Amino acid sequence: MSRWQLKGVSLYSHDSRRRDVFFDLNSVNIITGPSGSGKSAICEIIDYCLGASRCHIPGIVRDATSWASILLATESTQVFVARRIPPINQFSSEDTYVSIGAHISLPADATGLTGTTNVSTMLRRLEQLFGVGDAVTEVFGASRQSKKVTARNITPFLLQDDDVIINKTVLLRGAQDERRLSIIDTFPYFLGVVDETAIAKEQELRRLRTQYAAEERRIISIDKNRDTTAVRLRAIALEAQQVGLFSGSLNDASIESLRSALRQVASYIPSDESDKEGDRLNDLTNVETRLRRQRVQLLSELDRLRDAHREASTFVTTTENQQRRLQVVELFKAIDQPNQVCPVCNNQITQNTETLENIRTAYGELQGQLRSAERERPQIDNYISGLEASIAAVSRQMSIIRAQLLAVRKQSADLQQRLDLVQRRMRVAGRVSYFLEMADEAEEAPSTDQLLALQTRIAELQGELDNSNKMDQLEGAQQQVALAANDILNRLPFVDLYPPRAVYFNTRDISAGVLTAQRRIPMRDIGSDENYLSLHVAVALGLQRFFKINNRPVPGFVLFDQLSRPFYPPDRMPGVITTRSDAERGELRRYFDVLFEEVELQGDLQIIVLEHAYFADDERFVRAVGNRSLEVEKLIPSDWPIVAQ
Repeated sequence: MSRWQLKGVSLYSHDSRRRDVFFDLNSVNIITGPSGSGKSAICEIIDYCLGASRCHIPGIVRDATSWASILLATESTQVFVARRIPPINQFSSEDTYVSIGAHISLPADATGLTGTTNVSTMLRRLEQLFGVGDAVTEVFGASRQSKKVTARNITPFLLQDDDVIINKTVLLRGAQDERRLSIIDTFPYFLGVVDETAIAKEQELRRLRTQYAAEERRIISIDKNRDTTAVRLRAIALEAQQVGLFSGSLNDASIESLRSALRQVASYIPSDESDKEGDRLNDLTNVETRLRRQRVQLLSELDRLRDAHREASTFVTTTENQQRRLQVVELFKAIDQPNQVCPVCNNQITQNTETLENIRTAYGELQGQLRSAERERPQIDNYISGLEASIAAVSRQMSIIRAQLLAVRKQSADLQQRLDLVQRRMRVAGRVSYFLEMADEAEEAPSTDQLLALQTRIAELQGELDNSNKMDQLEGAQQQVALAANDILNRLPFVDLYPPRAVYFNTRDISAGVLTAQRRIPMRDIGSDENYLSLHVAVALGLQRFFKINNRPVPGFVLFDQLSRPFYPPDRMPGVITTRSDAERGELRRYFDVLFEEVELQGDLQIIVLEHAYFADDERFVRAVGNRSLEVEKLIPSDWPIVAQ
């Protein structure tokens, strides 16, 4: 087996349980069960896990599950994709879990779905596994923009749900809604008309066209310069003469003498005299700026010290006033001596009091602070005097520098003129150098070899990528699919209605039908649900044949939902039937015969059928059902809790 197929579908409950439905690879797999057993949910689970923008899993299944998952496999690799079931008020969930390996052990419950990613990342991983390259859709000149081809674009080829399988106007899933244009535009890629090689060639073509236009402009510019070289030579020599770099006569000078003189102009190097004068001006300006900053700093420091001096003077005055208030303590200087008399009440003082002690302490502190302030104030005065001297010195230096600047600036007009002249000369010298380079190049005819080589390669790519050529290739691919579908249709209950006839298939409008000797009959006009069913089955299997033969990146499985619909409406489904029951059941049996034959023919094709009917007397049918009957146990076990999220 070389193509990807569906190994299993798993659902996770809200209470740590898992429900699995496994499939045999390279085989016909049939899931049977009555209406309401959950069969049709399989189709929507696959679609949702492959990146659908909306979750259409039936409500009863959604309410009972927390995650849905699929297991895809080849003979050497497996990929497990799980996606969270969205809350009831959301269309979908971005939470996705992906695991890739030679053999995947499924997480036992939803708690094992850790390290989730998002849908776009999951699709990119599937693209790498399936082999979908860095390709874009082909719009064949339509006004809509091309878009990247993703793994999401594969699903129309895999799922024939019950709304499509007998639809008279819709051939593929999604062709009836907003996905229609996307299916049309991706068909060229999946049919191999546009592939990664073609896309690389388109990129090369755009690059070569840009390169060709640039080379063409360069040659035109050179030719134009050759025609005007003599006139432009005299014009640029006049510019050099105006700035004093050329002193010869313009009228009498030959082209060669002008060219020789201009080469000397191009080598002009200015003297450094003007630079020295400019440097002198810059030096003086820098010194003046430095002194100004120094003076500002000194003045700031002086202001700070003067504020400190004022604060010290204020403190001394205040302290002296406080000291005079507390000099009463002098009356108690000898309080520790016996027989002292209180100066207030003339009574004997027999012991110290707390009030007296507080007065004495405050008085002592004030005396200390006053002495400290009286010591610091002269120091501040000295520092202020020093700063004033420094400021005066800096001011004198600034006066000297400003006088020098004034003297230099008196010559500024002449200096500026010389500086401007040097700059003008340098600009003219540069223009002369560039002109001479272009003139020398124009002397020789430009080579067109590169242009011719680009033309040849562009023509080759245009031929390979021409839309008409692509349309021819697409027509050929459509015919191959139609031939395969016609071969399959010959074995289905259709062949006797329009003999002789051939299937046609058109990807530009996603249509199919038959061609008879008389006319072209589109699908919607062929009549009978049985005919619609046969054409759908034939085209779906014909596409799978094409994908296999041409090694296209489409998984090798197809799901059909209820092939018995044209024969037994859901309300009259008899359940267990036998081939010999009646003629209609014999016709239904022919569809399953074709499915078994096609799987055997292709070798690596898997077909999954969701079905009401059960052929109890057909051994192949019974084996294909295996343990996938939902007759007793539905897809969602009855004891799973229902949680309306």
